Amino acid sequence: MAYYQQHYQHYQQPSQHYGGYGQVLQQNAFQCNAWQAMGFNNQDELQVLFNQAVQTNPQNMQRQAIQSENLVGIMNNSAQIRGYFRITWSRELCKVMLAMLDRSKDGFMQWDEFMELQQCLVAWYNMFRSQDVDGNQRADANELLAMIRNQFRFQLTPDSATTLLKRYSYVDEMGRCVLAFDDFVTLCVKLRALTDAFRRRDQQQHGQETGASTFGYDDFIQCTMCL
Repeated sequence: MAYYQQHYQHYQQPSQHYGGYGQVLQQNAFQCNAWQAMGFNNQDELQVLFNQAVQTNPQNMQRQAIQSENLVGIMNNSAQIRGYFRITWSRELCKVMLAMLDRSKDGFMQWDEFMELQQCLVAWYNMFRSQDVDGNQRADANELLAMIRNQFRFQLTPDSATTLLKRYSYVDEMGRCVLAFDDFVTLCVKLRALTDAFRRRDQQQHGQETGASTFGYDDFIQCTMCL
């Protein structure tokens, strides 16, 4: 818990410009045991999977960390993880999830970052299941977006909300606007990562949060294209 508190000490404070996403994570995602939700007997069993992936090549061993292809293997090959989330994790989504937590920007994920990801995924899946009433792994897109605005309290305008719906939802055979869980995760990851990046630059440039920030072209490319 100390690791999470260290990285969310600032962002758990509500903001009139960016909402209270860190606070929501602190109160929900980091108060549960991801390993227990997934059906592991203890956290050590999950760490065994991580350590096995670390041993797959010298670069991993040198950093005691995993890469995106290792994350794909863990998420898809673990019976407990597959049984809990009931999806096939794509390489692209695993790259995006790793980039969200890659604070060292070296393309690797350490154990603490891996566990932070699992905590977030369990929290997001609980939210998703609350809307997936028929258990078909699809949930109402408008209601999920309302949760992001009202529970996470991201400061989204109607235009930005519409953009998100168009990008991540689709119309099913019943004419409903829905999201699959992996699309919901991608939305949450990118919204969180880009908001955090923007918020840090706003704070650094102005000494306080103003809701505005100036990006150079190269900095903008680095922030957006890494996800």
